[in-house]
Amino acid sequence: MTLTAILLFSFQGGDLVLSAERLHIGDGRVMENAVVEIAGGRIARVSTGSPPSEAIHVEGAHLTPGFVDTYSFMGIGPETVEEAREVTASHRVADTASLGDPAFARAAIQGVTAAYLSPDSMNVIGGLGAVVKTAGGRVPDLFAPQNSGARVVERDAALKITLSADASSGNSTGHRRSLRGRRPTTRMGTTWVLRNAFHKAAAWAATPSVNSVFTLQDREMAILVDALEGRIPVRVQARRTHDVQTALRLQEEFGWPRMIVEEGTESYLCSSMLAGAGVPVAAGPVFDDISRSIAAGPSLAELKAMANPPAVCCEDQGEGHEHGEAFIPVDSFAFELLLLTVPRYESASGFLRGRRSEARKASPALARLLEEAGVVHTFGAGEGHQSQDGEASLVQQIRTAVRHGLEPTVAIRMATHDAARLIGQGDNFGLVRAGYDADLVLWSGPPMSASSKPLLVLIDGKPVTDIQTVKR
Repeated sequence: MTLTAILLFSFQGGDLVLSAERLHIGDGRVMENAVVEIAGGRIARVSTGSPPSEAIHVEGAHLTPGFVDTYSFMGIGPETVEEAREVTASHRVADTASLGDPAFARAAIQGVTAAYLSPDSMNVIGGLGAVVKTAGGRVPDLFAPQNSGARVVERDAALKITLSADASSGNSTGHRRSLRGRRPTTRMGTTWVLRNAFHKAAAWAATPSVNSVFTLQDREMAILVDALEGRIPVRVQARRTHDVQTALRLQEEFGWPRMIVEEGTESYLCSSMLAGAGVPVAAGPVFDDISRSIAAGPSLAELKAMANPPAVCCEDQGEGHEHGEAFIPVDSFAFELLLLTVPRYESASGFLRGRRSEARKASPALARLLEEAGVVHTFGAGEGHQSQDGEASLVQQIRTAVRHGLEPTVAIRMATHDAARLIGQGDNFGLVRAGYDADLVLWSGPPMSASSKPLLVLIDGKPVTDIQTVKR
């Protein structure tokens, strides 16, 4: 059966049978000469043997579960971040993410079938992340909590906390002419805001309410209490070693039963502590300095240099005057207005701004080092799918880890079953097993080979092949 016939057959509601010389189940095991039967958007049966006549079979192809991006900003831009307050626990990414963002289509055709959308990192407590499929879904059931045909799988998947410099970056102490007059302005202030919020939540939970009206403040407190009592995971963005250690101390202080470290750029330097605490890492992308600089644009120091040029010596101008300064002072308010006129800086999210200064010790061997230490680790592309060249995509992040010592079968396990479990979907997708969503990728060869590419991507049993969507 040709791929064109597959598309027509599938869209008409027909069931599919896939055959692959090697099937990567998702838990580290590999099956030879596997046959996978799909019915109603789910995997109906997995067996071995000769492919039946109706099976889709490509010589030398490998079949895997769809990859899961556990740290993504697809569909999320700076305009979706509410920075009026530093604690916005009740804000939902699912309410603001643009599911029509071409980044989803780019991710889907590269074999990424699901993603955890993380709130941006500009607030200390940034809100609730969501789990989505990268394609598919029907409008009537778009926000169904658990539905194989729904695009948004879970709206309130985890609570985002930021300990990295992003939450205090650019803040000021409230000068009347400042455009960003709010706290915190330091890491110490960030931790204080966080502690204050959770102590208030604990006190709120211990005090019976005398008000029959459930206010927005009550909603904020209720979400924080859910995190304290383990009904919702806490995802702490921490890049540097001391931020990871602070997260572990806060977990011990507040007793968060379910904590995940986001990005964890330097987590390999304190991997024994993470392993001892049983805390997993949803790693961010590993960029090199050049691509990171291109992504983030000019640094703040570079912009200041543009706005406030160095002193000019009169003698340099051939005037013959007494040596002195020709310093041009720039008003701070005018400088902040200047920042708004620089598109590359204005459009940079907290994620990109923070990585400029906190990714200096990033290691492409992060996944291997954490695996060797016994730390559960998954992959995230961050804003990597925003670029059309795909150089920072999730698949490239995984292949980079393999090039730096991670076993290919382990990498596939991390990107599928481990990733699905981390975002609370381990019983729905991430494995090629009967009853699971038919989120599958048929590769032209070994998935971790640079020459391999997806031949067919299925999400809920439906093919994702609309290349024109990506080009638009």
